[in-house]
Amino acid sequence: MPALILMYHDLAADAADTPAGHRPYVLEPATFRAQMRRLAAQSVPVPTVTEWCVRRPAGRAVLLTFDDGHVSNHDEALPILAECDLRATFFVTAGSIGAGTTMDWSRIRALHAAGMEIGSHTVTHRPPLTLDDTALRWELVESRRMLEDGLGAPVTSISSPTGFFNPRMRALAREAGYQALCFGTAGLAADDGDPFLLRRIAVKRSTTAEQFEALLRFDRSAIRRLRVRQAARDLARTALGHDGYLRLRRALLPGRAQ
Repeated sequence: MPALILMYHDLAADAADTPAGHRPYVLEPATFRAQMRRLAAQSVPVPTVTEWCVRRPAGRAVLLTFDDGHVSNHDEALPILAECDLRATFFVTAGSIGAGTTMDWSRIRALHAAGMEIGSHTVTHRPPLTLDDTALRWELVESRRMLEDGLGAPVTSISSPTGFFNPRMRALAREAGYQALCFGTAGLAADDGDPFLLRRIAVKRSTTAEQFEALLRFDRSAIRRLRVRQAARDLARTALGHDGYLRLRRALLPGRAQ
């Protein structure tokens, strides 16, 4: 059976101070709490990414993931997850730890101590599609080393940053010792599929309660609609290239695109 992997980023009641390009990915804590309570009421396992890849529980599963390592992952999300007895995988940008709004080591270690999985989100968060194999390999190997040194524990999963996925990342992640690779293409993760090609669905500020319910039902028509909208964005990325796409996005959404 497939797994539904949900992708979150930041939690904040007010996203006004967030760069416009990233604002759609900032959820209100109250919305996140309602979603987690609804998920907890389901009779479905909620393992971490590595657990699911290794054990593959029978039946459907829902996986919770967070990208970037924003301080709200600890300050807002962790108490809600604990309240609902749920676990998640937090992909941290290793080179930004303790800088700006990225969690410091005390917060990251607290997540790990609470039973959460800590995964890599590379070192610099550069778009993988813009990197050659040498640079991409360094991002994967060095981020894992930094996180394992800081945690004193294995780091076995990684997520690809930005929407510019590099297919070569799959082989390089395996080579670097990871057991799972998540990326941002919408869809379900097949239990008999490649653990280095795990599709996820972004939960955005605009996601309604009805849409979230449809995801929990594994409603394929709802997921198909998300994939169609994403395909249009991917076509623009391919046509315009990395820099051209970001220029267009900045023109449409003033502020730094993420």
